[in-house]
Amino acid sequence: MTISIKESKSLSDFRKIIKDSFEDLSFTPSGVVYIKPNLSGRAPVLPGENTSIEIMDALIDVLYEYKCEIIIGHGALLGSFDHKFTFEDVIESSGFIKYREDKRVKLIDLDKLKRTEVKIEEMTFHLPLDFLNKEIDYYINLAKIKTHMEATVSFSLKNQMGFPSPIDRVMMHKTNLEKTIAKLAQHCHPDISILEGNPAMENNGPHHGTPRNLDFIVLGDDMVELDSFVSELLGYNPQDIRHIKYASEIGIGKYFNLDRINEYKEFLVNDFKKAKKVYRFGTRIYAYPTYSCSRCITAVNSAGREFKRHPFKYWRVILKSIFSRRKINIIFGKADELKLSDKDINICIGNCTKKFASDNNLELVDKCPPSIEETREFIVEKINTKK
Repeated sequence: MTISIKESKSLSDFRKIIKDSFEDLSFTPSGVVYIKPNLSGRAPVLPGENTSIEIMDALIDVLYEYKCEIIIGHGALLGSFDHKFTFEDVIESSGFIKYREDKRVKLIDLDKLKRTEVKIEEMTFHLPLDFLNKEIDYYINLAKIKTHMEATVSFSLKNQMGFPSPIDRVMMHKTNLEKTIAKLAQHCHPDISILEGNPAMENNGPHHGTPRNLDFIVLGDDMVELDSFVSELLGYNPQDIRHIKYASEIGIGKYFNLDRINEYKEFLVNDFKKAKKVYRFGTRIYAYPTYSCSRCITAVNSAGREFKRHPFKYWRVILKSIFSRRKINIIFGKADELKLSDKDINICIGNCTKKFASDNNLELVDKCPPSIEETREFIVEKINTKK
C-alpha cells in the first residue's frame, strides 16, 4: 500500500492519524528528520494558505515518540523590490516562531544552507543537496491542499519549490514553471509526503482563495501517485495538470490507478471550487497572473490594497473599477499565450510581459520586479488616461 487516507474531523484525531498512517506505509523514521512545510502566505495570512500548526504539532509529537531529532526548515518568500518577506517575517506571520521555544525542534532558514549547482536542460538550480542527502536521515514533505491560479494545484510536487534559491524561483516562472517543478523532483526526494486540508484552499488559491475543511489527511511515498490521487478526489483530471504529467513522464512516480477511485468514494469532493486564471477587482478590472512569480504579484496586490485603503485619493480608479465602459486588464508574468481584445484597456506589469506588450503594441513597467509605487502609479496613469 503506497497511499494512506484517513478522516480528520477533529483536532484530537491528528496525532493518531499520522501514527496509524506511518504504520500503514511501514514508515519508521529515526535519527534526524527534516520537515518541509508550506508557509507561502504573506501577512495577513488567510486560513488555508499555510501548513496547519495543529498538524505540525501532531507530527512533532509522533516523531518525538520515535526519538527523532526534528528539523523544520523554510526560506524567505519572494516579494516586490520595496516589500520583502524575510525568513523572520515568514515564521512570525505563520505562527511557526513558537517552535523556537520547543526544545524538541530546530528551526532553520533554508536560504542559509550550502547550495549545489545542478543544471537541467534550460534551468540551473541551486539546491541544498548536502543538507538533504548527507545531514538528515529522513525528509517529510508536509504540503497543503490548495488550488493554484498558475499551476492548477499546489500539492506535494509544488511544495518543493521552497528548495531552490530565490533567484531560481524567479527563473522557474520565466522559463517553464510546471516543467521545472517536475524536474526539481529529480533531485529532491521526500521519504514520505503528507497532504493536509485542515483547512484546504479552494477558488483562486494559493493566496486569494477561500478556506474549506476537507476532513481528510493523505500520506504517500510517491508524489505523482499522491498528487494524482488527491486531484481525482477533488474532481480534476490529473492528466490535465501539467507538472504532475511531466513528473510522470520523466519517471518521478506513477499515476494513481484511477480504476480504484471508487474504493475511496466517501472522500470524493464533487463541488470543490477550482482556481480561475483571472482575479477580478470590482466589476471591470481583471488581473491575469499568468506565470508570474510572487514579486510582481506582490506589487500588483499591494497596489490594489492601496486603492482600497485610500478611495478618495484614487476615486477615479475605484469609479472605473465599477463603471468603466471598457474592460480593464492588468497582465503580469510570462503572458506569451494570453489572448485579450485590443478594445480592452490592457496594462502590462514587469518585464516578463515584454513579448505580450510588444505583440500588442503596449507600454509596460519593464522591471524585475517593479516597485509597488511604480506599479501603482502606472496602473493609475493608464486607467485615468483611457476613455
